Amino acid sequence: MKSVKFAALFTLVVFGLSLTSFGKDKNEGKFTLWSPVQLGSTELKPGDYKATWEGTGSDVQVKILQGKNVVATTAAKLEDRPVAQDSVSTGNANGAKTLQEIDFGGQRKALVFNNSETAQK
Repeated sequence: MKSVKFAALFTLVVFGLSLTSFGKDKNEGKFTLWSPVQLGSTELKPGDYKATWEGTGSDVQVKILQGKNVVATTAAKLEDRPVAQDSVSTGNANGAKTLQEIDFGGQRKALVFNNSETAQK
């Protein structure tokens, strides 16, 4: 009888933990740059980064971190994506390679940057 109670309690705990992990939206994603890009007035050098954001829709505040250091903050638009693919999109503005979009495939989300706004450190 004790083993049945233990199994039932264990099942409830595991189920409860799985629900809490599914309920949280992760407002962050990792990406890698292979060449330098501009994000506003900030140059992001090649390397591994993490983007964290607050908000939804067209008014998202984004922090770009390299390690534990915030290297840029800027505004972006958060969009849903139908395809699960990680990618970084760049363009050219005034002769400089600019960061336009980061797609986080596992979340099917993308941060789209307005390059006319200035990123700050």
